[in-house]
Amino acid sequence: MPGHDHCCVPLCHSRRSTSPGVSFHAFPKADPLRGRWLQAIRRDEGDHFAVTNNTVVCSLHFEETSYFLNRAESSALDSKSEPPAKRRRLRPDSVPSKFSFGRPVQRRPTPTERRRLGADRVAEYEVERTRPVFGPETEVQYLRRQLAEAESRFDDRVKEVATVRLENQKLKSQLLRYENMQHDSRLQLQFLTGLTPAVWTMLWEYLQPSTENVLSETASHTEQRGREVAVGRGRKPSLCLEDQLLLTLMRLRLGRLEEELAYQFGVSKSAISRFIITWVNFLYLRLGLIPLWPEWKDVQSCMPSVFSTLFPNTYCIIDATELRCESPSSLSTQSQHYSSYKSHTTVKGLVAISPNGCFVFVSQLYSGAISDRQLVIESGFLDLLSSVPPGCGIMADRGFEIQDLLVKYGLLLNIPPFKGSQISMPQEDVIKTQRVANARIHVERAIGRVKRLFHILDGVIPITNAGSINQIWSIACMLTNFLGPLINEPSTAVTSP
Repeated sequence: MPGHDHCCVPLCHSRRSTSPGVSFHAFPKADPLRGRWLQAIRRDEGDHFAVTNNTVVCSLHFEETSYFLNRAESSALDSKSEPPAKRRRLRPDSVPSKFSFGRPVQRRPTPTERRRLGADRVAEYEVERTRPVFGPETEVQYLRRQLAEAESRFDDRVKEVATVRLENQKLKSQLLRYENMQHDSRLQLQFLTGLTPAVWTMLWEYLQPSTENVLSETASHTEQRGREVAVGRGRKPSLCLEDQLLLTLMRLRLGRLEEELAYQFGVSKSAISRFIITWVNFLYLRLGLIPLWPEWKDVQSCMPSVFSTLFPNTYCIIDATELRCESPSSLSTQSQHYSSYKSHTTVKGLVAISPNGCFVFVSQLYSGAISDRQLVIESGFLDLLSSVPPGCGIMADRGFEIQDLLVKYGLLLNIPPFKGSQISMPQEDVIKTQRVANARIHVERAIGRVKRLFHILDGVIPITNAGSINQIWSIACMLTNFLGPLINEPSTAVTSP
């Protein structure tokens, strides 16, 4: 029958008709020896293979010690000739062990075993099980070819990594970074921050000695995960300090959203929020150390002609300004912040400028319904007047009825006159009103310059910024002083009042 004609071992081509000197042996009929044979030849009984009386294994797969040696075979071995196939008999416990694939048999794990082994071990087993089988010499060639292919793939991966790194460097150069702006025109830095390169350098030189505190603060917030950690021991921030200052000023200058800044700088929104909060507080503390309130001799030396000729005793000009904010949910808080002048909920602050247009006093922000007089009292402005020489004047608008508050300091209040019960204002009062208005307009120009320069202030301030709006307003006013005097004309020295 056909089963007697060829060996059933995989990759074996022995046939009775073409393999002289090769004997063929039938499978044992009893287990477990029958199972050991099946395991040895790597075949399982199933739809495609079944062991019958005609299934045989050739003698090429058995060791010589697996046979009984008789006299005829001994003489054949001594003469180095092929043993005759007719008289070869296997020992009862013989198992085929010589195969061209040359590797031990590995049984495929059952589904339960595969689940227990896990996906990684099963994948490793599948790679080993499906690996091609070769003879001894052919397998060496196969491994050499695989090694050559692996080296070729490795070289390709090295080239890919180099390309990716080059592209990464190119993308980093396209991100918004301070170091990438140094080679661009000075207009880009001034547009993004409102500061010229010279002012930026001066500001950074002033801030840099204390920036290690900012680095420690941002690092500790980054590392903290629900437990208290030591300041300065956290992970290094994703942006350098110059870039953190740049994005903070961009937030104030352009009013950029945190999501937009996160995209431009290539960091997360939470990191942007953390940087801005840290730097706003840091700038508020550091710039707040700069003395703003001048001495009278400094005011005299920088007094423009518009004041020296008409109002030579003017020490400063005060005015109130309002910033629109979101309506709070509380009705009582809404009524406190509602401004009939702006027809909106606002916060209100007091500022004072010197005659040359520099800010010399910036108050905190109060509810929009506060009066100008009460604002002067609560802002702490009166506490500074003790250093002003008696006889100097404070210029203000009509709404600042604070003459009685200035009397004890020996100071004058210079405001436009009131018409009162008169039908028309006298000519001298009209002239004085015009002169005061022409001089007092500079405080409104100074406030307008702050709001035009820092667009975060010209819109409606969200409730989420309520905790930092005081710092932002003070920083904006103090940074405006870095831009130089508002009135660019030769100063005229005046005598003491």
